[in-house]
Amino acid sequence: MAVLARNELLKLIKDGVLSIEPFSEDVVRENGLDLRVGTEYAIYAFDGQVIDPCELESTRHLFSIVEAKDGRIVIPPRSFALLTTMEYVKFPKDVVGFCNLRSTLARYGLSVPPTIIDAGFEGNVTIEVINNSGNYMVLRPRMRFLHVVPVRAIGEAKYLGKYLGQRGVTPPKGMKGEC
Repeated sequence: MAVLARNELLKLIKDGVLSIEPFSEDVVRENGLDLRVGTEYAIYAFDGQVIDPCELESTRHLFSIVEAKDGRIVIPPRSFALLTTMEYVKFPKDVVGFCNLRSTLARYGLSVPPTIIDAGFEGNVTIEVINNSGNYMVLRPRMRFLHVVPVRAIGEAKYLGKYLGQRGVTPPKGMKGEC
């Protein structure tokens, strides 16, 4: 595996092997991609529920999908929101993306769980952003928030997962039949 630097990422984009829409050159950083916050997000619609992913075929009823109001996404203290990227990405079959929060946002108490963009994935990236602080945290659509470190995999794989082609924020799919 090798981390792809800016010049290699720009070459993949120019050659149409890696696709980012809408594209802005400032998204391509020294050793990765900084994706931007989309305009919608999802939060739990209810508190205090018992949720068993193994019994669910769908979870959409558990979440409220919200458009950013006044250009703001507010994440309550010690809570989380599912955010989506503004960009629709299409990864090559031999490139994997490791996702991290930009370090400046992490210094405010935000975090994301370990997340991978699989080789061959296509869609908006939905990612959980956790507010570990005791304060309400505001994120704004179009701000760079998710740093993706693309690495070249040995061999190729075609992504066939249930999130292929997702558009907008996508709550978790149920795991019925997998447990």
